[in-house]
Amino acid sequence: MDKISIINLKIPARHGVYDFEKDKDGMFELDVEMYTNLSKSGESDQLSDTVNYDEAIGVVTEIFQRKDYNLIEAVGEDICTGLLSKYSIEKVVVRIRKPHAPIMANLDTVEVELIRTKNEF
Repeated sequence: MDKISIINLKIPARHGVYDFEKDKDGMFELDVEMYTNLSKSGESDQLSDTVNYDEAIGVVTEIFQRKDYNLIEAVGEDICTGLLSKYSIEKVVVRIRKPHAPIMANLDTVEVELIRTKNEF
């Protein structure tokens, strides 16, 4: 299976369970992997035969910013569903990092990873 990756997409949003997290944007980091067969686009050299990266980033960004979620798990689920329904992909992996998470610990970031397939959708 071939893969298209979007790595470290930075999107401002107000996701979090605490009121102060919804008062101002925090910068989130996302990785998105879309698994599909790329042989047709590899042979044709036509954008119409693959996933348009710019368009896919627009879909991810629109879903990520359309409302203030409490959990990054929930917005991740919506991103998976949106990508699987819009594109001819078999599997999607979405990782969301929240480096500014209000946790009293010495860490770089927290991250959730969701893996969904067309069969689950």
